[in-house]
Amino acid sequence: MEKRNVMKAAVGAAAALAVSGLAGKASAAAMGPVLAVVSHPVKDYAAWRVVYDGAEPIRQKAGVTGAEVFHDPKDPNMMVIIHRFPSLEAAQAFLGDPGLKAAMEKGGVTAAPTAIIAVAV
Repeated sequence: MEKRNVMKAAVGAAAALAVSGLAGKASAAAMGPVLAVVSHPVKDYAAWRVVYDGAEPIRQKAGVTGAEVFHDPKDPNMMVIIHRFPSLEAAQAFLGDPGLKAAMEKGGVTAAPTAIIAVAV
């Protein structure tokens, strides 16, 4: 239960921090495409990948237009995932989706993720 609360707070806080500088500026649509870069460790890459691939409906619902999965070359269980979105709102909705948090738990994410949202300029 504690792990769930830490993960939920970390993703939400990271998303809020990443976009806080955008308040009062041009709309996300005017800025161009949006990236969410998320990193976190997993227990086992192979088990995590099955869950990640099965979470495609969550990505489709959020309007993900592209997804790439990387890992640290020194630690194959340290994941870095890049998702592309058509808007800032879509990225924020995705990071706040309870289904995403449940999938991360099911996939064996072992620590709170770090999330960065970036918009094209």
